[in-house]
Amino acid sequence: MGNNKRIKKILINKYGCFCMMTGISVQKDSNLSYHHIVKREYGGRTNIENGATLLIEIHQWLHNNIESKDKEMFYLINECLKLYKKCLDLNKTELINEYEEEIMPLFRKELSKRR
Repeated sequence: MGNNKRIKKILINKYGCFCMMTGISVQKDSNLSYHHIVKREYGGRTNIENGATLLIEIHQWLHNNIESKDKEMFYLINECLKLYKKCLDLNKTELINEYEEEIMPLFRKELSKRR
């Protein structure tokens, strides 16, 4: 098993089988991909701290549309993912709810455009 798949499974066991951008839960982990918060080419490692689980379509959109057209937005999204995971780790319920209620719907809307 590749390192991305192995770490993805650990992330799913720790956080659940869902997309960390949209909040959409999936039955099969094959619908999720491992996303490097800090890209490998910039020294990002393939580990739990630097990873997020994303729906495959959202992962593709993030790299093919956002990263190529708006680097600042790409970095902001990655920073949000990092902070969201930290809030989950620390059980910061208020901040988790805020992200899930205000930010995730924006990404779900983007996903619905693509389907």
